[in-house]
Amino acid sequence: MTPPVAGQAAALRAAAAFIEREDLPGLRVTAFAGAVFIEIPRAAGSPAARTGLAARLAAAAGTDRIDRRPGPWQKTVTAVGRIGGHTAVITTVIYDEEDEQTGATA
Repeated sequence: MTPPVAGQAAALRAAAAFIEREDLPGLRVTAFAGAVFIEIPRAAGSPAARTGLAARLAAAAGTDRIDRRPGPWQKTVTAVGRIGGHTAVITTVIYDEEDEQTGATA
């Protein structure tokens, strides 16, 4: 196995263990360059629920910092922590039409 593939496989194993421990099905997980990327999809709930889930995952990954960045039609909620020694980027996207429908903010 080449080093890049080994790093990606190790990151995915760490992410799988993290998701099992936190008991969170339905997340989208990828790995690249030894880092783990976890996306909380819209199906995971309302904007407020997904933002709360991002905060919960961030805390489990060792950080309490949540960044909220506006975009042209959406807000991106992101946290960066560590999972099993790998950088972990946790993110969800809050679309403006969701905010209008629910009255929530990111």
